[in-house]
Amino acid sequence: MLLANKRIEIDARAQAAQAATLEVVMLGHCPAQAGLPNWARLAADPSVLEEIAQLGLGSACARLRELAAGASASPEDERLQALYDLPLPLRSFGQFQSLFPGAFAADTQYRSLLGGQRAWLPLAVQDFFENALPGQALKLWMIRVDERQGSAAFLPRAEADMLDPRTLGPFERALLIPRAAILALPDLERLQIPAHLADIARLRLANPVPSFLPCGAQSDDDHRERRHSEEMPAPPATLPAGEILLPISRALARLRPDMQCLLSVPLAALPGSELPGADERFLAFAGRLAGLDDSGALDPARLGRATDAARHLQLLYPYLRGPDRQLGSAVGLVAGMQAAVSQQYGVWRSIAGRPLPGRSLPWPPLSQHAATQLRQQPGVTVLLQRKSQALVDDERLCAPCLPAAALRQLTAARRDDEHWRSAEVMRFMGWLRRELQALGERLVFDTDARDPRPQLALRSFFSRLHSLGALRGQRLDDAYTLTQSASDDARLAFDIEIAPAYPIDRIRISFLQDRDSDGRTSTEVEVAHG
Repeated sequence: MLLANKRIEIDARAQAAQAATLEVVMLGHCPAQAGLPNWARLAADPSVLEEIAQLGLGSACARLRELAAGASASPEDERLQALYDLPLPLRSFGQFQSLFPGAFAADTQYRSLLGGQRAWLPLAVQDFFENALPGQALKLWMIRVDERQGSAAFLPRAEADMLDPRTLGPFERALLIPRAAILALPDLERLQIPAHLADIARLRLANPVPSFLPCGAQSDDDHRERRHSEEMPAPPATLPAGEILLPISRALARLRPDMQCLLSVPLAALPGSELPGADERFLAFAGRLAGLDDSGALDPARLGRATDAARHLQLLYPYLRGPDRQLGSAVGLVAGMQAAVSQQYGVWRSIAGRPLPGRSLPWPPLSQHAATQLRQQPGVTVLLQRKSQALVDDERLCAPCLPAAALRQLTAARRDDEHWRSAEVMRFMGWLRRELQALGERLVFDTDARDPRPQLALRSFFSRLHSLGALRGQRLDDAYTLTQSASDDARLAFDIEIAPAYPIDRIRISFLQDRDSDGRTSTEVEVAHG
């Protein structure tokens, strides 16, 4: 039986549901070569529709079932059939290919000399699943964004109401995923590359010597097509750093303090160099946002709410280029490695020094001296080439994980904050928030201060962390302390101090469960540092 005769049809389906330690969300463009994507394939998968419906998007899933059953489509259903703004859970690269079969062959509206004419999201999805080990469960949520909305489609909406799904944009819908830990925006990075930025200086020809010709002489040759200015529209201008970093960081700090956003530093032309480099204005703004002065040290006068929000950003540099791609983002490989390492070794472990899969290499290439400068100021996660493979030099944040008040104390005491700028520290704290939040939701009705089950569940959770090597100390008493605060009939509170092994000194956690908060049941997790 031959595949060419269509007697065998390969239909990739999701694997059995397995718990993934870190779930990643990607927003990007995914143009369809033959019109609409394979939305009927999605409508025929009840397990995937159930996951989407649990996010509060049950009406969209029900409408997809109706359309697949033969209901007549209305103009309002066009965006739904195009799968715009709909979080799609993916567990394999084949599942993505079955939904968007022509994603790698279709052109995008925005084209640049460096970025090319193809979307970056499909390559980022492929890079993500290349990190999966045999038998390993990696989970990626993909949200297709409408190209016609430009860069604004990737940014938070001011009018969005998290309680009303109709007002949410793609960014806010990514925040609905409860176990999402990492957010990536590969095609926003593509739109930030200037259209005419090239890696080799353009060849400049000398001007022709002017000559006098008789009237009626034809001066143009007939070997070239003459273009009018209206046929070549000017490319859209790239957004300044403040319009990207500020909205994203503030939205994450306010709505999802357990999440991080991977974002590559834009490219810009460097004076006196044929190759482009990191945008200096973007780096300078990131440094000011993190509360750094011109020398790269913390400035107490610049510390504030913006600094607290900036710790949710992990900046990457440079990009990737290989034999199978013109230029692409590194967020797919980095996010996939972060998810794979967290699944295999623990969420508290870094991915630094681990070779990234694939044949793509960092571009433009960086020396160790240049990488060290970016790592120290403003704090960029740099990719380097070692033995014909790409790897992360060090996972860095531009802003330390400590709140602004604690940073002022460190600065006044002249203490170093180096280990607080590690990205794996922020991932570990976000994972703690999600795990304790889920634990509180399971114990939401167990608010009797005399009931030992909540305390036993917390001790079991942190004892398991100690056995896995996440907490240091020979005894459990050295690894964590658990103290129950004053409680009443409708309120449970625990103060927890833990001593993580990589590389934090101590984290203090307040676990509060209140059944009598304005008539609603709530579970709060507050993380302090010391």
